[in-house]
Amino acid sequence: MYPALLAVCCLVSGRVHTSSGAPIAGAAITIRTRAKTRTTTDATGTFAVQASPGDYQVSIAAQGYVAATVDVDVKNNTNVDVTLQPLDAPTLRTIAAVAVDGRLARIQGTIPSITITRAQSEQAGQERVVDALQTLPSVTFARPDGGSQSSIAVAALRGPDPSESLVTLDGQTLNDGNTGDVDLSQLPMAAFSAVNVTEGLGPEDSNGSNTFGGAINLISLQPTQTNHVSFQETGGSWGESELWLNATGTQKKLGYAVAVDDHNMRGYANQYVPLYSSTDPACRPCTTALGSSLASHAALANFTWDFSQRANLSARVFALGNIRDQSASIDGIDGNAASPTFGQFIGPGNQSLAQNLRAYQVRGQLPFGSGELTGELSTDDDAVSISGNVSNPAYDVTHVDRRYNGALTWQRSFDTSEYAIGGYTRYESLAFLDPLDALQTVGQTINVGFIRGGIQATKELKFEGGVFASRYTTFGSNLDGRLGAIYNVNPKTSLRLSFGTGFRPPLLIERYIFPLDQLAQDQNGVFLGQGNPNERPEHATEYELGFSHIFPTDATLDVSLYRSNLRDPIEIYYPYQLTTPVNRCAGQTPSAPIPGCISINSNNGNAVYTGAEVRFVQRFVPEHLFLTAMYGLNVAYPKDFTADFSNPTSGSNLVNYQQFAGIPQQQGSLQLDWAEKAWHASASAIFRGKNNGLGRDPFTIFNAAVGFHLNKQTDVTFIGTNLSNDAAARYTVFGGGIPYPGLTGPIPTDLLGVEPFGFKFQVTVQQ
Repeated sequence: MYPALLAVCCLVSGRVHTSSGAPIAGAAITIRTRAKTRTTTDATGTFAVQASPGDYQVSIAAQGYVAATVDVDVKNNTNVDVTLQPLDAPTLRTIAAVAVDGRLARIQGTIPSITITRAQSEQAGQERVVDALQTLPSVTFARPDGGSQSSIAVAALRGPDPSESLVTLDGQTLNDGNTGDVDLSQLPMAAFSAVNVTEGLGPEDSNGSNTFGGAINLISLQPTQTNHVSFQETGGSWGESELWLNATGTQKKLGYAVAVDDHNMRGYANQYVPLYSSTDPACRPCTTALGSSLASHAALANFTWDFSQRANLSARVFALGNIRDQSASIDGIDGNAASPTFGQFIGPGNQSLAQNLRAYQVRGQLPFGSGELTGELSTDDDAVSISGNVSNPAYDVTHVDRRYNGALTWQRSFDTSEYAIGGYTRYESLAFLDPLDALQTVGQTINVGFIRGGIQATKELKFEGGVFASRYTTFGSNLDGRLGAIYNVNPKTSLRLSFGTGFRPPLLIERYIFPLDQLAQDQNGVFLGQGNPNERPEHATEYELGFSHIFPTDATLDVSLYRSNLRDPIEIYYPYQLTTPVNRCAGQTPSAPIPGCISINSNNGNAVYTGAEVRFVQRFVPEHLFLTAMYGLNVAYPKDFTADFSNPTSGSNLVNYQQFAGIPQQQGSLQLDWAEKAWHASASAIFRGKNNGLGRDPFTIFNAAVGFHLNKQTDVTFIGTNLSNDAAARYTVFGGGIPYPGLTGPIPTDLLGVEPFGFKFQVTVQQ
């Protein structure tokens, strides 16, 4: 198509298309160095320009789509593959996918955004979403029922005390103000194209500003321009087996992507023990089976229909179902030397947890006036069923959590700016079993409107921002604003700044008033777990400063400094002053309560989250070896709290200016990826510092994978996990963790463990 250029070095060429593979004609291509070169894509979405060797900044813009910019080091003929997304997708960041090598590209948006692709996860042997997320130093996992693979794993970004961060699937919200617990432990990477993590102000601006710290967006398996079928079978330690199948392609205007996954494990813990039951006085002890088996199944179907370059319709269905034996997680060994059962197995006994997650989304886009109109209808539900005894009443709750959502956005783009106006209405309901196994239902309606956009003020400077108005039927209205700027000092260096406000609504179950006879009483006679209809949202003001630079040696450095000031955080009030030194709550009954002797969720005090994150990527000559190093410092502490409050997740007392329990100040990871000819390998180290969620001294988990392509279609990979057996344990040791410094002395914590050294053997076939 470009015969005159093909004989000249160097040629920068590429193709611009939608996520389904449909070409985008007329996209403006700008290649910048000291001068500018402009061209447009042809009817097939391709372009090509002549360029001398050197460093360039390539910008791609098309009507109705988010513009993309990538830094390209041209040493010889270079091809750029660009996937543009509609403008209704999240702003305050650039989300178009530009495949030169994404790991070396510097951050182009006003907040940090890291994408872990499916290919990167597979090379590292990461089969679950949590495996990929744990490499990021901004992610903290709450593990209320232990550290095994069958246990609940809830993710928080930048350690908000820790509370769960917003989780979305293709922009569709999967959690909100209900139970607040989307368990990510069993989500298979086989159903997704990538996992995107944005930090700071929260990426899903079209979902409102009801988040802070950041958000996790799961990107479903996408249609491809050509037809592909692939499957993988895995066998490993402790009876693990997994089989997944993917099929993607395009038939005329219809794009499709289908994924199924079947995962089973006998479990590391699988034995009978003499258990001293905390729920059955006659069991002193009883022979009890403690296991950690699981059976998980997932399916995804994603379809797109392109009516034209600017009009399309998509439909996506995702389903996840699993059942897990949590007996080994909720029971463990008594580590309290003063206890009569010291060194013995104790706990509530047997328990199984069943999770069912469903998410449906229909989305369409078409030209409207001088802009683009996008509409979305979606619904999802997260159901958890507990069979057996309960260890953690905050998470082990039988419930069905549903959302119904309708959204509409109109957007318009210009040569140097774009803006969008829109909103959504959402109804949420939570049905749960109270302590007497009676079904209760609560709900709320949310209406959100927003205006957001960006402007390229100069060649070097771009501003982006938005204003968001939210109204909840449960607590009222909220108005938030966000502003960001990015300044390109040169094609290799950029500075970014962002600030704004956000909030997190109370959980619906936190606002429910239980009859006193349904609440448990502790040894002091205090009623535990009462709801509070007067709870207010938590409000945060966030500031961030970032720096990104590409070195001539094929290396990229990115640094972020941030601070979040949290007002009115929701914590647990407990009447310590009424129970010490003389217990004034003793003897109360549901029919004769004593004022103040109830533990209740309530807003109190303030909290601060401040820290730094560093990410360094190096590609070594001869370009077969990649190094990715990440480090995070997260200082998170309460202030202005009274002595009568504790944290709902960790259960520890809140000590002013003391790091929150379970949030290590230092986290990091180091990963090496190598590929040459038919061989490929990966090795990683994941570090967690003091005050970590396992209650241990600082530890490092080492993983490795090595594989070989038997032919163009077949790959064989061997994976080793936790090679050094660090932090490994079969059972929790209650009271055996590193003590947390409380107001009146050290507070015991539990010692959790993960699986020891294990192995997996994978065979992957692609056609």
